[in-house]
Amino acid sequence: MMLSGKRVLVFAADERLGAAAAHHLARHGATVWVSGRDEDAVRILAEKIRADGGEAAWASVDPGDRDEVRAHLAEVAAGGPVDTVVNVLSLAGVAAGDGVPYHDLDPAAMTGALGHVVGAQFLTGAEAVRVMLPARRGSIITVASTDGRSGRPHTGALGAIAGALEALTRSMASEYGRNGIRVNHVRTGHSSGPRMFADNALGRPVTADEVAAAIAWLACDEAAGVTGQVLEVSGGERGTTDAVAPEGERHVELDLP
Repeated sequence: MMLSGKRVLVFAADERLGAAAAHHLARHGATVWVSGRDEDAVRILAEKIRADGGEAAWASVDPGDRDEVRAHLAEVAAGGPVDTVVNVLSLAGVAAGDGVPYHDLDPAAMTGALGHVVGAQFLTGAEAVRVMLPARRGSIITVASTDGRSGRPHTGALGAIAGALEALTRSMASEYGRNGIRVNHVRTGHSSGPRMFADNALGRPVTADEVAAAIAWLACDEAAGVTGQVLEVSGGERGTTDAVAPEGERHVELDLP
């Protein structure tokens, strides 16, 4: 029970990876507050965690709404310290312009996607800092895809989102490390959509539970010396078998070395 006594907030827990992270954190002893825009999804998630013997509460929170995020954090912090804040908010590839050459990409798709995902993860991290500073301790975990370092073509805003979140994580870690607040990033090859079929050392996609295990480790005291780091959970990803077909078909398979 490496997280026994820890109080953890999971934003965007109505997404598949968020639900897996919440379950994993609770299994290791954390009390988790799960939130998202889908009220039914986070309520059912909290009920499942409690049915499995964990401790969980739920709330309807838009991670991109400052007032809702601030109020939620303040409510949880009123009952005790906030140990970890996790945000797994992502964006469907089609909404980020995935599959569209950059010269054909609507600029609004790029700026809108960046504002939506990076803006929300920045917001939850910044608001978490507000409640962690008095206690001089805490952990913030951001999550994004391997597109931040892969340089894959036709990924729309996905690479920019992931790269921006890695940079944000390193900057926040430097800024708040002396206040006892750690900030780390999980770079993952896991995707809830069909786009990412990674050519990796394991020869299979990583699972949401495997990514959740990394999140749980970063939240525990055994990782107390780890901050400003990017922990990749991609199965040793070294390429991609995913590309865009030139005429109509969205994707084709490529045999890459």
